[in-house]
Amino acid sequence: MSMFTRTERTEPPSLGSIKPTSKAGPSTPPPLHRSGSIEPGKSVISNDLKIIGQGPLKIITRGTLQVDGEVAGDVAGAEIIIGEHGKVTGTIAAERVIVYGTTSGVIRATTVALQASARVDGEIHHMTLTIAEGAEFDGTCRRPKDASELRPDLDPPG
Repeated sequence: MSMFTRTERTEPPSLGSIKPTSKAGPSTPPPLHRSGSIEPGKSVISNDLKIIGQGPLKIITRGTLQVDGEVAGDVAGAEIIIGEHGKVTGTIAAERVIVYGTTSGVIRATTVALQASARVDGEIHHMTLTIAEGAEFDGTCRRPKDASELRPDLDPPG
């Protein structure tokens, strides 16, 4: 028995013999699948984007946020990456923060890594801090007694 068979039909089937596979009309789009268990992804603020808050600005993600542009405001997420050309002026709160670019303000994270190209001015609150050779850090750092003090609030205000 063969999986594929060839028919010698030369004419296309008539429209009357084609039966719809669903009751929805052809102009009805398929329903969107929405679930509470959608995994967070990676968001990027690209190098040609500048976000400046008029008052308190807070960008929140449950996933990873990579900042390659400029943000004047607070950012929070599971992981925040400041790219080489990225700049954040404000508070950065995450489980893990990796800085290649420039920050001015407060960094609060369980794990903070300043890469060789990093320029950081402000406070760092951390459980683990890594500073690569060549990184510039001007400010203070503090390790709290309890790591729960560093847990970011990822629920949007409402």
